Amino acid sequence: MAQRLLFILALLLTVDSLYAQRNRGVDYINLINRSAAPQYFLDNVLLPTEDGKTNLSIIFRFDNDFLPYKKVTPGEDIQLPEGQEYYTIARLNAEIFEGRASRRARTSSDVNVVSRDLWIDTLYTDTFEKANSNKFYASGSLTTTLDPGQYNYVLQLSIMESTNDRNSENRNIDAINWHEKKTGEIYLGKALIEEQNSKQFVLANIGSNVWYSKDFYTLVRIPNYDPGTEYTLHIDQARIARRDTTLGESVYSTTLTKEHIMEGALPVMKPGKDPTISIEAANSDYTYALVQIPNSEFRNASYTIRLTSEDSEEPLARKFFRSYWQNMPASLLNLNIAIDHLKFILDEEQLREMKDGNPIEKERKFREFWDKRDPTPGTIYNELMAEYYRRIDYAFEEFSNRGNYAGHESDQGKVYISYGPPNEKDRQFPTDGKVIEIWKYDNRTFVFEATTGFGDFVLTSAEG
Repeated sequence: MAQRLLFILALLLTVDSLYAQRNRGVDYINLINRSAAPQYFLDNVLLPTEDGKTNLSIIFRFDNDFLPYKKVTPGEDIQLPEGQEYYTIARLNAEIFEGRASRRARTSSDVNVVSRDLWIDTLYTDTFEKANSNKFYASGSLTTTLDPGQYNYVLQLSIMESTNDRNSENRNIDAINWHEKKTGEIYLGKALIEEQNSKQFVLANIGSNVWYSKDFYTLVRIPNYDPGTEYTLHIDQARIARRDTTLGESVYSTTLTKEHIMEGALPVMKPGKDPTISIEAANSDYTYALVQIPNSEFRNASYTIRLTSEDSEEPLARKFFRSYWQNMPASLLNLNIAIDHLKFILDEEQLREMKDGNPIEKERKFREFWDKRDPTPGTIYNELMAEYYRRIDYAFEEFSNRGNYAGHESDQGKVYISYGPPNEKDRQFPTDGKVIEIWKYDNRTFVFEATTGFGDFVLTSAEG
């Protein structure tokens, strides 16, 4: 547990732990390690106040597999709620300083601390599986009101009674003059709850990401709103090269109507497990648009969302975001590796054709290959593709051994990838021979024989 805790705290040396889902220059083992790394998400949200100041909200989410849970042992001086067996204590401290971050130590006498805030919670779960699952999480927000100016903040995470607390990097924040800012802001939400006098905009809270294949909501501040002007919201697939983002294929656009617009609105961050912006009617100069985005129709990729008007050549608001596929098969984190792993079902000539061309051409051919085999073509999620690459990940982890670190390329791995888990599995231990493992499917039987004694089996016969 101590080693795992050190690893987790070390991750806080950077602000965002989410790996780019199309990274290049990596191998499959590297991708396996990345996909297995526990996730956390940190972000900040800037909202105006009625008097023109800025509410800075630091929002966060820690998945359960990121937090080391401990099982209560007999005699331990802690009381858990009925039915719970595992617990963890997490603390997140936030310090906000005047000015932009510099290399000088924060203990310097000329550093002015503007605010200190703390989130602390004791979390419980009833099973080991939930304690190590990313389907369950802890989240929240810390909010501070700032006068116009430049600031920076640092976060410190503590887990259980560890003294190995680690700080995040300092992050700069500009608390703007909202009445003078010429561009708007865009917020991403996973749900909208309608109430009598307000709308509750539940933030996605997964960094600059939205959940893959799920529709989401976007909240956009329209600067200098003019009711007589036509406004349009666009979503374009983004192409990223050497840290530059350019607009690619347009995937969606909608002209804003009166049903989208909220004049005289004031967004307020509400405390709670899921950070939520309450959009309330107020005597303010702010106008917001609230739009539902059909993300269930978009591929797993990177996008740019833009607000434009007929009176301006430049976007009035713009935001980059990614589609986040939780538990995405490791191979799909890299296009070249995903194509290479088609070798289990394509012959050499077909594979060479798939690999030929520039990245855009290869991605087009890869998508066309799987689109033709999609069992549910009316949806963006391809169950067959996901299952195929999950089998490769499983085969890698299950059948790797001292003699072969590439379990997906072993005989058992190849059979598993092609046919999935057997209906029956029988292991025999002959007194005068090597261990034999028999896999039975509906119409096929495979026999494997141990070679090294370390779990390395070779295929000796196949029937059916």
